[in-house]
Formats: sequence, structure tokens, C-alpha cells
Amino acid sequence: MNSPNSPDSLIRSVAESIARRIADQTRPVRSLASVVKLVENDEADEALDDLAHVIEFFRISVHRAEYDQLVAAAQQLDAMDSLTNLNVEQFVAEQP
Repeated sequence: MNSPNSPDSLIRSVAESIARRIADQTRPVRSLASVVKLVENDEADEALDDLAHVIEFFRISVHRAEYDQLVAAAQQLDAMDSLTNLNVEQFVAEQP
């Protein structure tokens, strides 16, 4: 079992959190399920990159705490470019 602060756990947590929040949107939820499958297959680098693309493509709002988790995962994976190249931070919205 992965620690709660491992990149796998952080990426999975964010993907699942977003999927719950936008459960009524079939296409992005399916894409987020693919991100979780990548995590399950020990492909955290690719999962992070795919998650960033899903957020950018569907223009999904991300809570600050979720973004911070993605940054922590990206730093551990030495993959900050996955977030910065797509400027994922622009989709951060403070929680209501």
C-alpha cells in the first residue's frame, strides 16, 4: 500500500475528488478513470501528465488543495513541467 503522500496516492486522490465533483459530466469522468488506471499500473508520471491534460482540455476547476497535492506529486516525480507547460494553475478556484 502506498503512503498517503506518495505521488500515486496524491494523483489518485485528486482524480477521484474531481470525478466525484463533476459526476454528471460523462466524458471528463471517463478520462479521469483512465488516469486512475494509470496510477494502478504504476505509471504515476504518465498519470500526472494525463490528469493535467484532462484538466486543461475540459477546463475543469481545481480546488487549491487539489492543486497543491498535484504540485507535491510533481515535485516528487521531478515532473513539474506536466503542470507548468499547460498552466494548470489557471484552473485553480478557491472552494466555495
